[in-house]
Amino acid sequence: MEDRPEPVPELDPQGWATRRRQSVRRAAVARGADPAAAQISAVLLDIGGVVIPQLFETVSVPGFPRGPFNGDERYAAVQRGDLSEREYWAGVAAERPDLDVGALWRSCSYVREDVRSALGALAGRLRLVGFTNDMAHWFGEDWPRRFPEFRLFDRLLEASKLGPPKPAPEAFLLAAQAIGGPPERCLFVDDLQANLDGATSAGMRTRYFDVRDPSGSLAALLDDVGLAQLPVPPGPRGRTVRVARAPTLGRFGAGPHGR
Repeated sequence: MEDRPEPVPELDPQGWATRRRQSVRRAAVARGADPAAAQISAVLLDIGGVVIPQLFETVSVPGFPRGPFNGDERYAAVQRGDLSEREYWAGVAAERPDLDVGALWRSCSYVREDVRSALGALAGRLRLVGFTNDMAHWFGEDWPRRFPEFRLFDRLLEASKLGPPKPAPEAFLLAAQAIGGPPERCLFVDDLQANLDGATSAGMRTRYFDVRDPSGSLAALLDDVGLAQLPVPPGPRGRTVRVARAPTLGRFGAGPHGR
């Protein structure tokens, strides 16, 4: 018998939050926003790449890959879905045995400041869901408590706990089931086109997050949900962590798993 997620407890038994969200969406339509935006009830954000910058953005090590910033063909294969992120980072670890990729994720990660602003704008207006493949592999099972900003999310989901990983369409169907809403009313945001294609196949709306233009991507997201009038202050650019030597291998060391 196929395993299914356990029933999700009612998060808003009195319906106050739901009615507030409905009121905000009706007000957006009254202001002339796209009526399609009023149909979106939940925003699902990829974590590694959207909420948390990619290592390409935060690590400054001689010879470290730059991914989408310099035409990395192997990373382009990840974007197309020809190569998984797990395989990509396993390749980096094999090529650079002096570096612990897992330790780099733990020591160089932070929530984007412009994403923090966007989360504050969206919280209470729409259901906010963080949707990752397997953050626990890099940060441990207590990863939801690692970043204070995660408290702004209504739910944090790991595809590995629900079923198959992204970009499988079933991963998005199970995520929608877990939050108790139809996929057609979900907007999924990711920096990988392959994951967006999987979400589209599941019936979700999508928004591409360009790591080369986080502020522009967030502005487009707010426009998608009828909140374009809420400005998102741009975060700092070029925030990198210079690593002079490989971090010490930690409990959750480098491996071929995704985020």
